[in-house]
Amino acid sequence: MKNPAVLFKPETAVSKDGTTIGYQSLGEGPGVLVIHGALSTSEHFSRFGAELAGAYRVHLIDRRGRGRSGPQGEAYGMAKEIEDTAAVQQATGAEYVFGHSYGGLVALETARTLGLFRKIAVYEPGVSLTSEPGAWDWLASYEKALRNQDDRGAFASFVQGTGHSPLSRLPLWYANLMLRLFVRGARWDEMKKLLPQNLREHREVQRLEGAYAGYQTVDAHTLLAYGGKSPSFVADTIRTLHTTLPHAEMLELPDLEHLSPENQQEPVAVARQVQRFLLN
Repeated sequence: MKNPAVLFKPETAVSKDGTTIGYQSLGEGPGVLVIHGALSTSEHFSRFGAELAGAYRVHLIDRRGRGRSGPQGEAYGMAKEIEDTAAVQQATGAEYVFGHSYGGLVALETARTLGLFRKIAVYEPGVSLTSEPGAWDWLASYEKALRNQDDRGAFASFVQGTGHSPLSRLPLWYANLMLRLFVRGARWDEMKKLLPQNLREHREVQRLEGAYAGYQTVDAHTLLAYGGKSPSFVADTIRTLHTTLPHAEMLELPDLEHLSPENQQEPVAVARQVQRFLLN
């Protein structure tokens, strides 16, 4: 299947504040919401969604600020993401949710706040347990670069600051050069448009640092998946969440990394594990 995105049906829901939230649907069966991460859209999860659609009605959400959804707005925060997710859940009746990275944080926060789902699957959720002094300094550099219309500089600050790439250990100028060489064309054009949204979203990750203790009230069965090629702090986060969530299972996928659920990497491998979890 070369382009599964064309098979999805575009739909919309209206969030609590009146913002339109776009999503794409495919398949028959129990409903599954799919929440993408930062610097992504629903389009990047069409292969993942198509794999699940053999057994489920899959709904790929465009979080606010991209796709057919409205803007983030000046009052943006996790509360808006929760309201948006609830609006799509109400429109679809979905009882399951999958979230990747920041989308995993949205899924967990929605479950903690509203308890909407029977089962939750997350892949490397964007949960910050704690941090060393200065760990979030990159946000200021990122914001300054955006103000100066230096999109490449902002992106390099992000890649270095979040620590998911080997470039995190290299000088910023060198990381910037490597990213210019390897992130180009249409993919860069897409990401560049999402840089302001990405800043606001990671400020929410910072604000919610340490709030994971609240997940002990989540009743839903939860899959905590991560890639074996991801940095060690990812596995540490997953282990902590595993001891916090009362009904959780932990799964390492040895050959995968942070972006593996997206189209250009290994979405089918991730989707099959999610399907196994949902069927059990």
